[in-house]
Formats: sequence, C-alpha cells, structure tokens
Amino acid sequence: MVIPKRNYFVYFYAYFVSNLILIFINVMLPIYFFNILNVNRIELAIIQFTAYLILFTKPIISIYFDKVRSTRKIFLIISSIGTLTSFIFLTLYLNILTIFGIFLSINLLCVSVTDVVVDKMIVEYSPDEKTKDRNARYIFLGGMSGAIFPTIISFFIFTDLYSIPTWYLFFLILSFAIIPMIFMSCLLKDSFDSNKKEVDTIENNIDKKSILLLCICAFFAYGEKIYDYPLEPWLIEKWGEQYFSLLLLILMIMILINALGLVIASIISNRYNRKNLLALSCFLYGLLMIIAPFTDKITFFIIFGIMQIIAGFMVVNLFSLMIKHSHKKVWIFQLLSS
Repeated sequence: MVIPKRNYFVYFYAYFVSNLILIFINVMLPIYFFNILNVNRIELAIIQFTAYLILFTKPIISIYFDKVRSTRKIFLIISSIGTLTSFIFLTLYLNILTIFGIFLSINLLCVSVTDVVVDKMIVEYSPDEKTKDRNARYIFLGGMSGAIFPTIISFFIFTDLYSIPTWYLFFLILSFAIIPMIFMSCLLKDSFDSNKKEVDTIENNIDKKSILLLCICAFFAYGEKIYDYPLEPWLIEKWGEQYFSLLLLILMIMILINALGLVIASIISNRYNRKNLLALSCFLYGLLMIIAPFTDKITFFIIFGIMQIIAGFMVVNLFSLMIKHSHKKVWIFQLLSS
C-alpha cells in the first residue's frame, strides 16, 4: 500500500482548520464573551451544550462512510464550504447568542464530516506501527499549527483587548485562513493499488481491557475541557488585562512544547508497550492537572509545560491504539474518541 504524499498535506491541513476553530471557540471566544460582551453565562452555556450535541453524530456519520467510498470528495467539498460560511456567519452574530448557536451547530457538523472523511483515510491507510506514528505526527502537527496560528495573530494585532475593530480584524484573518479548505479535496487521492486486493486482517478476539483503557483515557481527555473553556477569562480577571500578551506568549510556548512532545512520542513510542505508556501518561497528566490550580504563577506554568510533553505521549499512543482496535472501521474509531 503506497500512500500519496499529498494525502499527508490533506491530513495536516484538515487538522489545522479543526484546531484553529477549536482554539477560536475555546480560548478566544470566552475572552470576547466574558470580558468584552459580558454575556449571560447561563444562556451561553445552554446554547453551547445544545450545539456540542452535534459532535455525537460523528459515529453515525462514520457508519455511512464505512459503507460508501465514492462520495468522499463530494462530502468533503460540501463540508468545507459549510465550515467556511458558517464560521463567517457565527462571527457576525456573536452578540445574538441564539443565531450564534445555530451557526455554531452547523460549523461543528461540517467540521465533523470533514474529520470523519479524513479519519477514514487514516484508519484505512495505517498498515503498520511506523505508518500510524507518521500519520499521527502529520495530523497532530497540523493540529498544533492550527492551535498556534490564532494565538500568534492575537499576539501581534491586539494592543487593546477591548478594541472591537481589532476583534473584527482577528475574525477576518481566521476566515481567510480557512478559505483554502475548499480546494483540499483536489489533493485527496485514493492510495489503494488497483492491481492489489487489500487484505483486511481483523482480529476475532477483541481485547476488552484495551478498549476499556481507551474509553477511560478518551473520557478524561475530553473531561479536561470542563475547566479549559473559562481558563483564559479567569486568568485575565485574576492577573489583569496587562498580562494578556504574556498569556498569549505563554500559550504559544505551551503549544510548541506540546508539538515537541508529539514528535518525540511519534518517534519512540513504537519501541515500547503502548498501553503502559498510555496508562502512565494519563495518570501523570491527571495528577498534575489537579495540582496546578493550587500553585503560584511560575509553578503553574512549569507544571503546564510538563503536562504538554506528557500530553504528546498520551495522544500519540491513544491515536495508535484506537486505529488498531477500530479494525479499519471509522465508526469504531469515532465511537472510541467520543
């Protein structure tokens, strides 16, 4: 099985856009909502909860793409256009939470379709441990690039946190960064050799302990988002607006440290027992996450830096084991990650 190199760019850019939107929603929007607009937090929480229910459709969408291959590019084009247009409209209606919630739901649905299509390619075309780690390296570095991009833009354009025109400029720049997504499907190529019949080696005996470990790790990975959303507004309120640029700089450093952890993990993890690495990294990450809020500023960020390295090992091994136990079925992969 030969994987076209341009497919790696699709993996990279798809996760770039996905994480750009994720950082925008979970890091920058809380600051805009809480510190600038001062919205009703209960109303916002209800709207976001409703919108995020869309993410539970990913396993259902995955069942379709497990059965049908011919419509991948069509759905990728539609979801790409939907991602861009819904993103633009949700930034235009941030002050009207109900309309914002509608476009956020559409955006999450379109991003989910894109994720499923790309994940299907990755699940199918990861025949060995080295390929899994290489795929993990491309998608997570794409994700890190998408995460750091809005942070870099914010660092350079924000001189006044309360300047509405600057916020609109920020939204516009992010919209332009998503535009190339429309042409992403042109690069996607089926890597199956038409002269070879692909052999699907599915294990009959499912390792229930491994499945349980994956579900627990995925649960805690998403559970960490409980305090992730209000973290930045809380830090600004606690330390003051003058620390906003410093906060962005520290966030960029953390993302780069996380990228370093991902690269190291993707290179060396296949030499060791992945289940042991995953269990150990999850335990250490959870322990440090509990300790961090009760420390001083310097210790807080030192601990977060260590957590980023550990997170690199956690996600690489979680990703590899999820591919292994999905047996080339993307709906199983999505179910494990949901």
